[in-house]
Amino acid sequence: MHDARSVANFLLDYARERGVPITNMAILKHIYFAHGWHLAAHGQPLITNRIEAWEYGPVVRAVYDSFKVHGAGPITTRATMIDWDTGEIRVARAAFSRDTSNLLRSILTYYSGFGAFELSDLTHVRGGPWDKVWNAGDGKVRLNMEITNESIRAHFIEQGKNATVQ
Repeated sequence: MHDARSVANFLLDYARERGVPITNMAILKHIYFAHGWHLAAHGQPLITNRIEAWEYGPVVRAVYDSFKVHGAGPITTRATMIDWDTGEIRVARAAFSRDTSNLLRSILTYYSGFGAFELSDLTHVRGGPWDKVWNAGDGKVRLNMEITNESIRAHFIEQGKNATVQ
């Protein structure tokens, strides 16, 4: 498992190579989709961070906080982390396996064809993980509403069953 900020930086670096600008909302959705497809394929989480249900879809707070300075514009920086051994702040990086790197590239390639609000709409599917948390029974909105890995995994397994190859 990896810190979501390392995943974000990998996706942002690949997006830069491809000439694709990515906003904060979009990177959050790309991470969610990568995490979901990873859970469905491997039964294990891609990221260690919790995912919360926010108004515009799933959010990893540490990633959101890293890039909120960009507002709705393209991200031009990289997420950082504290190295607890040295106390230094460094760019978040991870050594991804070949399979994980390929998954992340595929996610960026496919989902970068959608705008940020289209990606948000894809996460709002009725009965999906975000919907089940955001629209839970009593209709009250709560802070820190966690979307569980179990819910995400089940949803993406179901999505995989319904997918068509073109």
